Amino acid sequence: MVKSSSPKIQHLTQNKEASLETTRNHLNIKYLKLVNHTASKRTEWSYQEYRQIGVTFYLHWAMNEDLKKGLSEEKISKRLARKENDARKADRGDRILLCQNHYNHGHRVTHVVETVSSSSTAEKTNEMWTREVQVVWVAQEPWEKYAPQTKNVIGDFLFKGGNLIGANAPSIVLNSDALK
Repeated sequence: MVKSSSPKIQHLTQNKEASLETTRNHLNIKYLKLVNHTASKRTEWSYQEYRQIGVTFYLHWAMNEDLKKGLSEEKISKRLARKENDARKADRGDRILLCQNHYNHGHRVTHVVETVSSSSTAEKTNEMWTREVQVVWVAQEPWEKYAPQTKNVIGDFLFKGGNLIGANAPSIVLNSDALK
């Protein structure tokens, strides 16, 4: 929230932000995460087996295998350390919007999940970090047809990696009404 020395301006700013919160973020999304990308020409949807509200699963922070090629073990370790930090970023109860870039069907929003585990329980398994999450919203099937276009939910923001991005970042225009 913007702080002001004027109580009247501060009150108006709080009311404006509260209004935006209820109309533009009814799902209380705190972060965005890209869970796959077109660079590897993926034609499968990630987490497609988790299409029911309330189901839990492990969300992954993994390093793209193609990016490992030609890197030293030290550089790979540094990147995995950044993945660990990112996996630990969300607190228990924080909600994450999952975006996917399907090679044939473009950029889509498929899930909103809530972290179930605490940040201290991020676990490393098979060169990736995981956090337990629970589905709070999922796109109607088939996703090719009904999952909202990412640009209709977050504007023209383009992901550059699979890390968590704050939903209130200046370059993001979050419109969770597109997920109703």
